[in-house]
Amino acid sequence: MAATFDHPNFRVVDDFLDEATWTQVWSDFQFLQLHPVTRTLGAWKLDDGVPLGGEEIVVARAASEPEASTGLASTGLASTGLASTGLASTGLASMVAELLANPESFDKLIDDDWDRISARPYVYPQGTGLSWHVDDHDLYAGAFIYYAHPHWNAHWGGELLVAERDHEAEAEQGEMPIMGHRFETESYSERLLEIGCGNFVSPKPNRLVMLSGAPHMVARINSAAGAAVRASISGFFLRPADQVAASDAAD
Repeated sequence: MAATFDHPNFRVVDDFLDEATWTQVWSDFQFLQLHPVTRTLGAWKLDDGVPLGGEEIVVARAASEPEASTGLASTGLASTGLASTGLASTGLASMVAELLANPESFDKLIDDDWDRISARPYVYPQGTGLSWHVDDHDLYAGAFIYYAHPHWNAHWGGELLVAERDHEAEAEQGEMPIMGHRFETESYSERLLEIGCGNFVSPKPNRLVMLSGAPHMVARINSAAGAAVRASISGFFLRPADQVAASDAAD
């Protein structure tokens, strides 16, 4: 599966799913139980609006059967802020299975020390977005976003913005924190502005984006989108639980 665009910080693969599977994924979005994403946990800030999220599934690297997020509580890796709604959708599981079946889509970009993939559906209506943040390096070897909506207009917003990494600053000050404080954001902004450049990826339908750890955000959906939504499946390549526990103990 050839990349449409390859960058040291991310990779774009267009036409990721076949028509039937993509249609199933989008059809499932019509019936998923969706809940407001918490704005007191995670990267969302108070002015990001109220995106919606569904149930998370986790699939083992060498397995094909997903397990519901409620089974992850003992690992400390269960997601927070969203209620579990039972069995995962057929389309969601199929999308993850396709990702596992095409390792070339993330080969040499995502660290190889992962043993599970998580995935969760998200819906961003107009007026919503996601603030600048960095995914937790200790928990996640990398991340992905798949765009499930059937149509998008470039004027509607919703782009994934990916900042260039400032390797000199990381060598001197350490890696970027996971996120800025919810109300005090100036120090985080200063780090982002030290380079102040990057790339954008439009939420083109049936597009897969792989992320390797650079700061990123979701641009706000513009009012021009009307009733259209940015429907995505986002997830992480999860490092082994014992490795995460060892890292926490070292801290």
